[in-house]
Amino acid sequence: YAYDDSVKVYANTSKIENGDTVEIIWENKDAGLFDMIAIYTPPSREIKDYLDFRYVTDTKNWQKDHGTFTEVLFNMRADYELRYLAIDAHQQATVKATFKISVPDNEPMHGHIAVTGRPGEMRVMWGSARTDKPRVKFSLSADLQGALEVPAYSTTYTADDLCGPRANITDPLMFQDPGFFHTALLKGLKPGVRYYYTYGTDKATSKIASFLAAPYPDSKVAVTKFIGYGDMGVYYPPYNGDSMGAAAVTRALEREVSAGLDFVLHFGDISYARGRGYIWDQYMTQMTTLSEQVPYMVGVGNHEYDHVSGGDKDPSGAPENGFHPEWGNYGDDGGGECGVPTYHRYVSPDNGNGVFWYSFDYGLVHVVQFSSEHDFRPGTRQYEWLEKDLKSVDRSRTPWVVATSHRPLYTSQEQNGDHIVGRHMKMALEELFYSYKVNLFLSGHLHSYERTCTVVSGDCVAPGSGTLYVIVGSAGKFLDSQYYDKYPWSKYQNCDKFGYQRMTANSTHMNIQWVTAPENRILDEVTIPTWEKNTETYLFKKDKFHFRR
Repeated sequence: YAYDDSVKVYANTSKIENGDTVEIIWENKDAGLFDMIAIYTPPSREIKDYLDFRYVTDTKNWQKDHGTFTEVLFNMRADYELRYLAIDAHQQATVKATFKISVPDNEPMHGHIAVTGRPGEMRVMWGSARTDKPRVKFSLSADLQGALEVPAYSTTYTADDLCGPRANITDPLMFQDPGFFHTALLKGLKPGVRYYYTYGTDKATSKIASFLAAPYPDSKVAVTKFIGYGDMGVYYPPYNGDSMGAAAVTRALEREVSAGLDFVLHFGDISYARGRGYIWDQYMTQMTTLSEQVPYMVGVGNHEYDHVSGGDKDPSGAPENGFHPEWGNYGDDGGGECGVPTYHRYVSPDNGNGVFWYSFDYGLVHVVQFSSEHDFRPGTRQYEWLEKDLKSVDRSRTPWVVATSHRPLYTSQEQNGDHIVGRHMKMALEELFYSYKVNLFLSGHLHSYERTCTVVSGDCVAPGSGTLYVIVGSAGKFLDSQYYDKYPWSKYQNCDKFGYQRMTANSTHMNIQWVTAPENRILDEVTIPTWEKNTETYLFKKDKFHFRR
């Protein structure tokens, strides 16, 4: 440090709350072309360990011996320090001025809710710096009069709990202490009734949010409306250049909630943190307005889970280092996370294997989210669970069955590795889907949109007698640019627009729309009837031989 009274760096505030936008100002009449404003949290970081930076020449009015820029700052459970770094001809940095910004103590953040799979219940989850008697207060009254209080349990993880690098390396751009994750279970809720709630502690509590309690599974429910997508990411700096679509989709989803929405399905590739802990803080903040109001139900993708080391720390219990068949393109895409951050941040219905696979009923729809990142073949733990779950569906109560995984069964996009995985998924699962009448299958992984006809074993069939397959990997991460091969079952493809899938189901039909963002245009739409009974015999392809069911 070599402080210089003629050099200044400061902000328009010395205190922030999570997600606040801050204006940062510097002054220096002798500014160098490579001087920079660096951002640190906590303030004790070494000079090289900044979270983000901006060259002074990239700021507004820098030619006039001063400059300004804005930055969104997140409460990462430690205060911030701004530093003016003078960079000499040898690329050595000297601190010329500093400015501290404080964050609230134990601020409750990242609120989200999830159904449990049991009527009359809702889970409320959030994060904070400490475990200081966390609780939820909820009431039928908007001012929380007569509120009931429910204690929460807390979990966390350390760098040693993660499977490999980047995730387990302590560094501002890799592992940072995530604080604690709190979960409260609300019971005795009346179906379709709005509840108001806050989460936190007696000393630090959230603003009041609200949700509609889930209806009981019942074919007499008028309409069930939900959203589905994969592959979102964050739109905040740093490293936001390829996720700007996430801003448009997030704002569109907030409008969907205002217009009336039952729940959201996010089937993998959630934050794209891949071992960068601060991105989880950004993503959870990004989604709070939405996820505090409607159940936000997630599954894992390759960028949350896939790993090649540290398998004994994998919370899914998969053998060795996870699923790596010789024909697959499964690698180390999770950046060493192996599902640990996802597992702690999102508590799912307990009828499967945590966040990795589970199911729930909501109104007219039975949803089953399973993992394409785990072994899905017949005879495996996941397959046997999936078959048992599908067999248990009561179609008189939930006439619709929607299945999701991160990777698709059907794709015509020119990506050979994903074609091969899809072919193996079809061999393992398509007959099961036909036998138990899965109406709709949603996936992502490919950063694009594609919809099939109602299809069985590669053949288009009459609506209501097969499964409709949709890829919705268009929720924010960069869009793909590959061409599409021609297949008769592929009815619509688009890799030019960001968007999400909107489903509206009544007791006899489901309307399915792909909505672009920010344009808010419906570019693809189809309506399918319920699946009454199987009347045809199909040939399902199984490895090198065929057999007839």
